[in-house]
Amino acid sequence: MATRLLSFAIWAVVAASAVFWLTRLLARADAAPAHAVTVSASASVASADLSRLFGSTRVAADAPQPEPAADARFKLVGVVAPKSAAAAGLALIAVDNKPPRPVSLGGVVDGSLVLLAVNHRRAELGPVGGAATVRLELPAVPEPNRSVRAAAATTTPPVMPPPPLPATPLPAMPLPGNPPTGAPAPLPVRTPNATR
Repeated sequence: MATRLLSFAIWAVVAASAVFWLTRLLARADAAPAHAVTVSASASVASADLSRLFGSTRVAADAPQPEPAADARFKLVGVVAPKSAAAAGLALIAVDNKPPRPVSLGGVVDGSLVLLAVNHRRAELGPVGGAATVRLELPAVPEPNRSVRAAAATTTPPVMPPPPLPATPLPAMPLPGNPPTGAPAPLPVRTPNATR
């Protein structure tokens, strides 16, 4: 009987192994998605400077630092736009990631750039008496959350207060092991040990 069980176990393992390897060999690979891009052999070569990875903090002197775009240096944080053309506007502008400062209409922002015009969401900078060269806009305001509760969720039953506690005191309950008040406590009974 034991040989039959051992033979069955061995053949079951052989059959499971055969099924596993057949499914691995006959399975098709998934197709690449449409947005996948193949990588060429020349792109696998690292083109970045790896000196910082290995601990070098030296900066190459011959590598020129790219000049940031004029729009990238300035950030419009807020505006106070006039309702009429007679009133002066005000813009809160940060230059080179420094804390923002208020600039009035015609005030110097940086170097030769002055604040030429202020709109409700925009400020224009340029040279004195010239055309606007930099236009700054406030970031878009996110859409407010306008979720609406379901009708079943808004009709909740009123909350009832708990019933009042009774005014009469409850009778005292004896603790386990203590006799009730008014009854004598039973005396412990000792029996002499007759057999020694």
